[in-house]
Amino acid sequence: MKKIGILFGMEETFPPAFVERVNSKKEKDIVAEYVQIDKVMQGQSSGYAVIIDRISQDVPFIVQC
Repeated sequence: MKKIGILFGMEETFPPAFVERVNSKKEKDIVAEYVQIDKVMQGQSSGYAVIIDRISQDVPFIVQC
């Protein structure tokens, strides 16, 4: 299963609409969800195939080395 994660802040419209739209397509082995991680370690899988970052331009999201 490939997961698409969306990382966001105070937005109330785009993130849920994005997740709903991707999941409504019912593509085999693809699911979208809100990112559920506390840190990212470089070289280790986060479990997401793609993370759409909608917040780090305002609040830095740091990858641990």
